[in-house]
Amino acid sequence: MKRSLIAAALAASLIAAPAFASSDTFDMAISYDRDAAATPEGAKAQYKVIHAQIEDRCEAEHSDLKLGQTFAVTICTVRTMDKAIKSIASPQLTQVHAARKAG
Repeated sequence: MKRSLIAAALAASLIAAPAFASSDTFDMAISYDRDAAATPEGAKAQYKVIHAQIEDRCEAEHSDLKLGQTFAVTICTVRTMDKAIKSIASPQLTQVHAARKAG
């Protein structure tokens, strides 16, 4: 039993290692409508626009991975969304982001 758990943990770490080895530090311009993001409904729509741009960029950044690509893109997208929403500093977008992260 212990051997199978160790083997499973080792396999998981080998798959995840390339995901963490790839760079998720990059600069990118985000296009969104600041005025539309000032309303709750507009913020939801603009959040989707921002998320799509970031997800596309993360997919491009990790396109060379054979194993763990989905995991790497997910982690990259989550981290980059956190940074982008913090940088934008829109109260409405921050609320949408917090709600999405909560569930």
